[in-house]
Amino acid sequence: MFGIGHIIRYLKYRQLADNFKKNKKVKKGLITFPDGYEPSGFNYREYIIFMKSESTYLLFYIVDKSSRAVYILRVLQDGTNWKYILSRRLREN
Repeated sequence: MFGIGHIIRYLKYRQLADNFKKNKKVKKGLITFPDGYEPSGFNYREYIIFMKSESTYLLFYIVDKSSRAVYILRVLQDGTNWKYILSRRLREN
């Protein structure tokens, strides 16, 4: 079984991400089948960034199989230009 890991340090809207981390429905979905959601087409280091739609938000996260943890990278409102936001953030790091 996977667990929800820490939220990446540079995450904006940390409180929003913490709320999702505590949401039992979201947590169950990510823990039960973490790599079962849509890949975003982006990578963070050697990890695939997955995207999960939840209500009016998009959660972006990675799965670390060695530590059996899911790390939430970013939470964005649905309808934002998420591809631009992710590509810009990844270039900065």
